[in-house]
Amino acid sequence: MIQAESGIGHDALHAPVDVEAAYLRMLAGLLTSSSLMCEAAVTQAKYLTCMRMYIMGGPWPKLGTTMAGHKRLQNVATLLLNARSADVAGSYVECGVWRGGMSIFAKAVIEVYQMQRRVYLCDSFQGLPPPRSGSLRPDETIYASKSLNATLAKGEDTVTRNFYRFGVSMEGVRMVPGYFVDSLPGLRAELKGRGERLALLRLDGDMYDSTIDILYNLYDLVEVGGFIIVDDFGWHEDLMESWGAKDAVLDFRAVHGIEDDAHIFHNIDDAGAWFRKARNVEIRHHQYKRGVKDGNYSALRPMPLLTAKDYARLRHKWDRAG
Repeated sequence: MIQAESGIGHDALHAPVDVEAAYLRMLAGLLTSSSLMCEAAVTQAKYLTCMRMYIMGGPWPKLGTTMAGHKRLQNVATLLLNARSADVAGSYVECGVWRGGMSIFAKAVIEVYQMQRRVYLCDSFQGLPPPRSGSLRPDETIYASKSLNATLAKGEDTVTRNFYRFGVSMEGVRMVPGYFVDSLPGLRAELKGRGERLALLRLDGDMYDSTIDILYNLYDLVEVGGFIIVDDFGWHEDLMESWGAKDAVLDFRAVHGIEDDAHIFHNIDDAGAWFRKARNVEIRHHQYKRGVKDGNYSALRPMPLLTAKDYARLRHKWDRAG
């Protein structure tokens, strides 16, 4: 925080200036491309209409470095600052990186507020796979389609180049390449081996399979009081549509007994959602490992199976909780 010099003759210049917040707003505008696409609007009405799209993350970005809008970027900043205020130690892990825009923004927040957090960026860097043998959501084939995967597949060099393009340091940032089912067990073992915890775990794996890989390998490493963000939650959509990530998270919460008032979900922008980890639970990691080995994940589903009616009931509870 800095104070403007006195004697300039304009009362507004005497107000405190939050340089960090101003920098992050500018960066968000560039990462989402809203500052490039909306600033040229010829009327205020057109500018506001344009900005509303980018606040919610609506248009597929031709120039942007993230698909997320301003609200999801702000959510990451807010939760990192909340973790700092609550003295929650640990690293930032993002699973699903694409061009690196969200990762760049998170690292910028860590840098400007002088937090001591490592950053791990987990991605195949070659797009998404088809549902694997024994998948509990074998219908999720669209992500592996040639046209969509060509858009989603961005290499490590693209992410690295974008960090430098926006002037954000990669010190303390580590890429973890590979499909999550292959890469995350190694990261889990490494983090556990040195007692490293997570303050914030951001899930952007889109698919059911990818999401259970993240949760079963990393959830128990999140510090109590830390945060879990689900990018593809679809607040107002049913379970069995395109929201495999939500399906997987709700199954995981039901199986582990954390679908309770202590772990209330919060809506970010109707697409993303987050909750705070309230206590440690014993993860059924051995059942997950057996499922991977045998190609049979049935033990990871709650009984009875969750339905759209269950989700509607839960969402009503979360909406009332604010």
